[in-house]
Amino acid sequence: MQTEIINKVLSVEDRAQKIIRESERSARDIVTDAQAKANEMVRSSLKAERERESLVIAQAQGDADAQLAEYEASLAGGQHLDRDLLDKVAALIVEKVCMTDFDEGSAK
Repeated sequence: MQTEIINKVLSVEDRAQKIIRESERSARDIVTDAQAKANEMVRSSLKAERERESLVIAQAQGDADAQLAEYEASLAGGQHLDRDLLDKVAALIVEKVCMTDFDEGSAK
């Protein structure tokens, strides 16, 4: 009878060990799957963010190109200054030169 009880106890202990090993393996599998899913979510988010940032950069580049073209066009238009504006600029330059005392090297 004692042998029977000891055998039953050992049998129960064996089953308990198997359950523990299976639980540990199952837990590892669950963690591994969760890590794989998390990694995929991170990769997917990074890809989406990179694509969004590429669009933002492309838009900014387009805006900068448009501003540059506008600025270049305004410079090209500046080559045709009218006579009155040229006279005003020349008069201002003459006035500044006349105010300068070249002996002392300073303006009045």
